[in-house]
Amino acid sequence: MVPRNADNMMRIAIAGAGGLARVFAHYIHETAHQVVILSRQPRPELEALDYTVLVVNYDSQTELRHALRGIDLVISTVSGNPQINLMDAAAHAEVTRFVPAEFEGPPSRRPRNDPVDRGRAACLERLRHWSRHNRHPMPSTIFTCGIFYERFARGGLGSMDIGASSNCYYPGSYLMNIEASTADIVETTTSGNPISVAMTSVNDVAMFIVAALDLGIENWPGEFRMQGDRKTVTEIIQYAESVKGGTPFETDVIQARDLTTHLDHASYYQDYSKVARIQELIATEQRRYDFTQPNLNALVNVVPTSFWNWLHSVWGI
Repeated sequence: MVPRNADNMMRIAIAGAGGLARVFAHYIHETAHQVVILSRQPRPELEALDYTVLVVNYDSQTELRHALRGIDLVISTVSGNPQINLMDAAAHAEVTRFVPAEFEGPPSRRPRNDPVDRGRAACLERLRHWSRHNRHPMPSTIFTCGIFYERFARGGLGSMDIGASSNCYYPGSYLMNIEASTADIVETTTSGNPISVAMTSVNDVAMFIVAALDLGIENWPGEFRMQGDRKTVTEIIQYAESVKGGTPFETDVIQARDLTTHLDHASYYQDYSKVARIQELIATEQRRYDFTQPNLNALVNVVPTSFWNWLHSVWGI
């Protein structure tokens, strides 16, 4: 993409210094925009790569407001109370727009009392508060991307230091373990319709965000939807089997009507890793990770990697 000229250069703060934050910082760093990484601790390895790192205490409004002074855009990869504190500080520092750590399925599809909420509902409520605040109004934009392809990477999301606070950090925590050639899936809804999943690679998510900067953050809607690919659960497993040579995976297909029973069983035996996997299957059956009409794809010149091409590049034999 063509970088913005110096007159339109922005100061962008990325909250967090984990894998996702580093990918975002890498792509923004290649533009004319200034990027600052907010970290809980010193990151000399990032400073050695010419990144500006500010050490902050997420419990200190004074520190956060000072760090965000003059910042145009905040992109958050932190969650829970630290993110709420960051939102409060950003609004008071007159940040133009806030992007929350919501890089997944559409928030509108989440149920009340979501068992895998991890504080996200409270964060979104806080953003709504600031969006209509009289003295410190701060709009926000959610970047919906479906699930990351990298859930299926060698070593899972953990191999990129992404998702440490989520249920999907380890390989095999979602749908399949490609290394072990095993899968636990739900293929159809309770009404018998095939279940689809929207997906995007982490690198493509970063490129979409960078491309969106050229649209002008003052013009951004409340939600941008991007998509690298959209496949049924059945196709996802078939693709993985094919890329590993065609041998069928050892697959446990759970009927949608039986998911709650499986969850209760895993909970009773305190099998917490299985509880997490079943909760993800329930979310998948509820189409929490599925959407059509990705509006950002049509607005920017980004050609995302297809799931098959990504899978082949990582697992091809």
